[in-house]
Amino acid sequence: MYNFVDVDEGAVGSSLPSEAMKINGKYIENEIEGYRTLYVLGRELTEEEITELQIGMIDGAEYRGRRTVSRTITVGYQLLSDTPEQFRARFNHLNAILRQEEAEIIFADEPDKYFIGTRSNAGDVPEGRLNVTGEFSIYCCDPRKYSTVEKTFQASANEEGILEATIENDGNEAVPVSYEITHNHENGFIGIVSEYGAIQLGKIDEVDAVPAEKSEVLFRCDSASEFLSAFTVGEGIFDKNYDYGRNGTWGSVSLEGRQWLSLDSVGSGSSWHGAIAQKILPEDSSGSVGAKNFTCQFTMWFETGKVPQTGAIEVVIGDSSGKQIMSMHIVKSSTNTNICNAKFQVGSVEKGKAQYEPGYWSYTAKGGVIKMRKSGGTFEFHFAGKKYTYTDSSLKDKEAYSVSISEIQYSNRGKSNLVTHMYFGYLYFQKDNVEYLKDIPNRYPEDSVVYVDGKTTKVYVDGVPSQQDEVKGSKYFKVPPGETKVQFYYSDFADPPPTIEARIREAYL
Repeated sequence: MYNFVDVDEGAVGSSLPSEAMKINGKYIENEIEGYRTLYVLGRELTEEEITELQIGMIDGAEYRGRRTVSRTITVGYQLLSDTPEQFRARFNHLNAILRQEEAEIIFADEPDKYFIGTRSNAGDVPEGRLNVTGEFSIYCCDPRKYSTVEKTFQASANEEGILEATIENDGNEAVPVSYEITHNHENGFIGIVSEYGAIQLGKIDEVDAVPAEKSEVLFRCDSASEFLSAFTVGEGIFDKNYDYGRNGTWGSVSLEGRQWLSLDSVGSGSSWHGAIAQKILPEDSSGSVGAKNFTCQFTMWFETGKVPQTGAIEVVIGDSSGKQIMSMHIVKSSTNTNICNAKFQVGSVEKGKAQYEPGYWSYTAKGGVIKMRKSGGTFEFHFAGKKYTYTDSSLKDKEAYSVSISEIQYSNRGKSNLVTHMYFGYLYFQKDNVEYLKDIPNRYPEDSVVYVDGKTTKVYVDGVPSQQDEVKGSKYFKVPPGETKVQFYYSDFADPPPTIEARIREAYL
């Protein structure tokens, strides 16, 4: 406290008294004309309550502990008025100001610290006077005073690469710590550790990705030019690995809005001969070459204009040794009937066929969609709205390595007797069950902000209460006066790491 100010010494000066009280941001002197703080009691040493244990007839007692009791601050004041009406009005105003509960109380001689209190007692004032002195009491359940400024500490990597913040508490009481964690990458958990306790939010074993499988198109051709650019002409496998002639040439035909791959020159030979091309499968997104499970889909336009016409069109899937895994081909070899066969081969064995008339109304006129699929030892052929399924366990682990396409004519029949429309429209090869790491959404997305309120022990994610993130056994700790190192942990995949700021408000008795 300071020296008493005599109310009879004259008018109040314009400057604030050294112990003027500010309540929730406003000095009373600035709110009520004629009011002036005279003295303040109870801000110095606190009262301690001692707990002891008396043991039988032993002298004295055993010390068990102490606690700081609540604080009462007494404020002496003067209030000057010129008229009774002014007197009543000024006291009404004072009473209204002091009715605020758990208010922030600051005194002018220590403007960087505040108490939290509620007015309790109010002393009597002299009767029959317009200029009076009096007292009122502020009861502080929490006896501490706090800094008006919150101190912040940025976490940074220490010599071991661990995010760490050194908290400097220049007060004289242990205080809670709050944290603001801004994520720069997805993250699954947050660990906050010091010698005084630890807090864990989220799951330490949460992962950013899990092994999964997907289908992946390795290549696709949609026109004759794309076929000829992607495939190697003259290379490839014929069905059953027959040694047919490959001295024909490819061409293109534009029909129905598409550039079809056609047989330009049939070449020559005593058996089947024509043009062939091969595509070696590229590696998948994981860098693996070969496809144990796959789907090959394409369109073939196979349509005769005259009964004697002959020809064959093939798609052959080969392994790394150049052997056939499966193939699909349409062949017309009869010169006296307009019948052809769609043949389905697994390995070098013909497993089945579909016989039909390749006329204007047939499935393959203007390009029928055909699909070949291998899944382990199961082989499927999708043709003309039907699915043909066969099995061969000996080939279940065999991997596709290449795709061969061919258009051929028989013996010396020449191009004049070739099937009128015998073309490829499009073809794509899809590798199935490609292993990859599937990204999964994590608990804390990039740019999310986690706020840990050390005083209330509450957790917020982007402003939303998220107490369920707290792991059982977490201990919210206080940091004592002096330096305390706090370390932060997070998921290994969170790169770059989160930006973390620790905050304290120093406390004093």
